[in-house]
Amino acid sequence: MWNRDLDVLVPMWQGADDTRVREGAAALGAQTEPGTRRVTVPVPSGGSERQDGVRNRAVLVEAYRAHRGVLAEHRPQRLLTLGGDCAVEVASVAHLADQYAERLFVLWIDAHGDLNTPASSPSGAAHGMPLRLLLDAAADGALPAPGCLTPGQVALVGVRDLDPAEVEYVHQHDLTVVDCATLGAQPTRLAELPPPGAAVYVHLDLDVLDPSALPAVAVPTPGGLTAAALARSLTAVRAHHQVVGVGITEYVPQLEHDQRVLGDVLDALGLIGERQTVRRP
Repeated sequence: MWNRDLDVLVPMWQGADDTRVREGAAALGAQTEPGTRRVTVPVPSGGSERQDGVRNRAVLVEAYRAHRGVLAEHRPQRLLTLGGDCAVEVASVAHLADQYAERLFVLWIDAHGDLNTPASSPSGAAHGMPLRLLLDAAADGALPAPGCLTPGQVALVGVRDLDPAEVEYVHQHDLTVVDCATLGAQPTRLAELPPPGAAVYVHLDLDVLDPSALPAVAVPTPGGLTAAALARSLTAVRAHHQVVGVGITEYVPQLEHDQRVLGDVLDALGLIGERQTVRRP
């Protein structure tokens, strides 16, 4: 089991503007062994008008502040975040960046780069912006979070659907990118990305998996990883590094899927105690 100080369940859907992901936090919580403490962050139930290029911005800011408040109260050194959409990661990663500074290394495992700004985003959905917010203090307008990471503290893993502005940002800042083909052939490659002594945060948007393996995600994207390749990769990371944070997002449990696939991934992260037989829904 992976030991941590705090689990936060964040049933936020407004970043994706997709109410289906709201149920993901509780569903993931039901499938994982609780840590020392488990808290559900209060998230407003409705949306709000588009503001500064971001859909539901007022609600997102309120949820972000509530999330940061919970983290400030409990001050975890090891943190599990269960979403909800990818925008929930801004508060969690920023908190751990305060704790670990330049030691923090983020494996952003996701079909999407999440590197848009309000100006570059085609949709105005904040779940396409969290990594840019964490990297770029000038990426204003989505959430009141300062840039707390440098490009050398991040690797994009499994990304395969980037908008033009995201491609430009990756090239300009020489971000490390590992594609699905490489990871499928070399699962231990993931463990080679963080430097020695790193404090590792694993962001896992479940859409990194191919839809044939797990269709129950907000934005299914073909060309993804198999569950076996992802599980082997995550196991290697835990074997070689200090994992201080894990965030899992964009799960849509209402869609038909084989829950054993998700169980294998959660088990690789050390989030399941004794494995139980899981039946197909």
